[in-house]
Amino acid sequence: MKRLTNSKTYLIPPLILILAFVNPYIEEVMFDNEEVFMASHYALAIAGGLIGYYYFSGRNYFAYIGSLLIVIWHLPELFTLGGGILTFRVLDEISLFAGGFLIGLAVSNMKLLEKILLFVLWMLGDTTLAVVLIIQYPFYTSPPLSYSPYPSTQEPLTGYVMIIAMTVILGFLLFKAFKNLHIFG
Repeated sequence: MKRLTNSKTYLIPPLILILAFVNPYIEEVMFDNEEVFMASHYALAIAGGLIGYYYFSGRNYFAYIGSLLIVIWHLPELFTLGGGILTFRVLDEISLFAGGFLIGLAVSNMKLLEKILLFVLWMLGDTTLAVVLIIQYPFYTSPPLSYSPYPSTQEPLTGYVMIIAMTVILGFLLFKAFKNLHIFG
């Protein structure tokens, strides 16, 4: 069973991530810049995950529900609606934070194999989406989605933002794993 903390210190990084992306200025920028919108997805899911991990504990299946919440907002139709319409943006942001939260509260109760499988599926999904964006395959812009707020010229940069985010997360997790094995002291 996971150790839950009473320390407020662990709230600082999630609050910084939330405030960095959920504010009037950045929200306005997200209507025009797909890469900022995608970066907000990472920030909100990570913020929710940290809060869920450090302050709550739950069953394994919550991680799968959380993953589903995150995945559905990356389907082309919902992604572009979240990028261009404020009502959908609010739902997008709440869902991404909640998805991260559910994953975070479940992860410490998961078996190692489940954690690895969840991580591998996330990396496969995000890598696939990043490649689709980099090659500008027209799932996310017009055509075929005439209501997309983003031109296809922004897709490669968005894909690169995803690759950078995945690399940073992978590097952090590998560092933590090696540190737990006392390789780094």
